[in-house]
Amino acid sequence: MSYTRTVQFNSRRGGNWNRNQNTVAFASAVKLGPITHTVIVALMITVLGLIYLTQATRASGYDYAASETTDKISALTDEKKDLEVENARLTALQAVKTSSVAKNMTTPTDVQHVSE
Repeated sequence: MSYTRTVQFNSRRGGNWNRNQNTVAFASAVKLGPITHTVIVALMITVLGLIYLTQATRASGYDYAASETTDKISALTDEKKDLEVENARLTALQAVKTSSVAKNMTTPTDVQHVSE
């Protein structure tokens, strides 16, 4: 069985090395040029920009939802105030009809209008 080395290492045993020190450095077999590095950096910046934009739009989406909820709350508060006024008006009218003063009143027999 033969062993084929797929990764190349540069040995650095020539100096004065002690224990627990790296004596081998990894040397990649693939060499990239300056244009490839520029393209890779541009792609990384683009991906990071897209991630930032998705997070920013997600935050503004929450802002719209909060605004809609606030509008609903204010509309329901206004409706509640209107219903309280209507309840007070109807309760007062019923109280006047059932009061002892209203029971002692009689209907008029003769109605005359004054004209100017």
